[in-house]
Amino acid sequence: MLLDIALVTETLISLLNKQIATSPEKGKVSPLDVRASPPDKLTGDHTIGLYLYHITEDAQYKNLEPSGLDVPPVRFTPMGLNLFYQLTGHSDLAGSAGAENEHTMVGLAMKALHDYPVIDDSTQIAGVPVFPTSLQGTNNRFRIVLQPVQHNEAMTYWTAGSLPMRLAVYYQASVVLLEPERTVSRAGRVLTYGVFSFVRGAPYLQGSRSTVTFTLPGETTARTVDVRPAEAPVTGKIVFFGSDLSGDETTLLIVGPQLKDAVEVGAQWGVVASESEIFATVGPTLGLVTVVPGMYSAIAKVIERRIMPDNTVRDFPKTSNATPFVVTPLITAVLPPDLSQRVLVKGGVFQDAAGIGTDAVEVFVGGNSLPVKAGATINPGEFEILDAANLRFRYPIAGVASGSTAPFRVIINGAESAPNWVTAP
Repeated sequence: MLLDIALVTETLISLLNKQIATSPEKGKVSPLDVRASPPDKLTGDHTIGLYLYHITEDAQYKNLEPSGLDVPPVRFTPMGLNLFYQLTGHSDLAGSAGAENEHTMVGLAMKALHDYPVIDDSTQIAGVPVFPTSLQGTNNRFRIVLQPVQHNEAMTYWTAGSLPMRLAVYYQASVVLLEPERTVSRAGRVLTYGVFSFVRGAPYLQGSRSTVTFTLPGETTARTVDVRPAEAPVTGKIVFFGSDLSGDETTLLIVGPQLKDAVEVGAQWGVVASESEIFATVGPTLGLVTVVPGMYSAIAKVIERRIMPDNTVRDFPKTSNATPFVVTPLITAVLPPDLSQRVLVKGGVFQDAAGIGTDAVEVFVGGNSLPVKAGATINPGEFEILDAANLRFRYPIAGVASGSTAPFRVIINGAESAPNWVTAP
């Protein structure tokens, strides 16, 4: 590894100088001058240009593990680079002699790079190391490869505007490892190891479903409807279905509008799993957060346990994709109107400082959207929230005739309560 990539160029120049000096044709290009200059900056009668024109990161070295626990880890892993060079010859000699000299130099340089495709500490020419002094003993290893640039593409690398075409060949030097930061910590030694196989795949959720129960006005038998995605209030039942959902332990991670991160459900959710289904009861809380009506997503977390060689037990958790469900407002009772024609509705959650905004609650009687009370007392056709478990509205309501039965709906954060009906006094 190294910090100065100019040492790679210096190594290649050293190789060219030493190898061409041993060639029977060396007299035709003496005295030879090999430079790292771009082609347009070359001068002299016998000059070879080896110009670094492009660098890329080697993909195979992008995910190397650091040797320690330092952060950020990328600073403590070597960076692999591929260096791309343009090799040209230049001669100031007049006439065709100059062009022939360029051809000779390029040919000798190509043979040198062909004969020594790999350069490391052991590479010597006539008993002299090719590596410069700064690289000797560093265990670096460079591979030199001639790039298969097509003749019509090569013109675009060298020729610009109205300039004549010139001879050039292209090489890649790899892999050059940039030296990382020195680690100040080390991962623990592996004293024991275990190999485990898992026959099941990762859990997958196809969706959620629930059953909504209601009784139509004038009927005595309740009706049920399956809903997908699931819609259930707090204490309502939800089924999540999919595959590979059972293990040594299965739980749910819930994502919601008032949650910054996914929260694992508690015991109140009563999660029970089979291979293809997870049964849960919507609990009143998620961690320290109150579960309010709205749109949520569930992620299945399946844990498999294995006994390690030291007899400790290790958990291997797997998580599924997310699937949506809706927590709806709960209506447990709609009491008869009092003497002031006010109707008390019990249920929840109708009020929460963190999870229910000022305009998040909507109340409908029939097709009428009731406004929240504007003054100190509730007026006919308005509703008010008393607390988290109680709200009320007041008759008469425009468009709802006395003695008529109308649908009653509570919508909070876009989630609608199960079907209910009220009869106007």
